Parts: sequence; structure tokens; C-alpha cells
Amino acid sequence: MKKSIVLGLILILSMVVFSRNSFAVKAPAGANGPVNVHSAKFQYNKALMAMKGKYYYSAVQHFQKAILVKPHFALAWAHMGVALHRLGFPSLGIVSLQKALEYNPNIKWAKIKLKKYLASPRR
Repeated sequence: MKKSIVLGLILILSMVVFSRNSFAVKAPAGANGPVNVHSAKFQYNKALMAMKGKYYYSAVQHFQKAILVKPHFALAWAHMGVALHRLGFPSLGIVSLQKALEYNPNIKWAKIKLKKYLASPRR
């Protein structure tokens, strides 16, 4: 009895492990075909969703991935600055906001946040 249970489990596990697409993750198709999970826009959107859920550490990781793909992505720099500040790294948040405004000085909310963070005694 025990041998048949063990053999059954081994058979099931081998089917799962050796099936062609058992662990393949398929990205949902967008309006223009499959979604590129390595794009800066995708990572930026994932980071924004993490920020909404107050998962700031995860958000910073996704903003960093977006910035690696597209280094002059000003909005990613700005939002990453806010996330870093909320994580308790005010100096890094300030530097990120400054970098964002260097790339795009027209982000009004980033200017406001930067002034607020610079005036804060926490840094």
C-alpha cells in the first residue's frame, strides 16, 4: 500500500516537473499584443500599484528597474524619492527628487515635495 502511494506521488511530481509549460508564466495580452514585463512603463506601473498599497520597499525596487531600462525617466525618479522618504531615507528621497527635476523641471508636485522634504528636520 505504501509503495503504491509513493509511486503515485512520484508519478504526479514527475508529470508536473517535466511538463513543457508547467511553470511558465504568461503575461496577459494587452491591446497591442503581449505585455513586455521588462519595459520601463510596466515596471513604473507596478511600482505605482505598490505605492498605493503602501509597499514602499517593493515600489522602490520596481522604480529602480524602470530607471535601469530608461535612465532619464523623471516620473520614476520623483516617485522613488517619495517612496524612499516614506521608508525613512529622507536624504535619498531628496536626491531622487532633485534628479527627477534635473531631467524634467516641470513636475510641479515634485518641486513641492522637495521643498517640504528640505524644510523637514528629519533629514
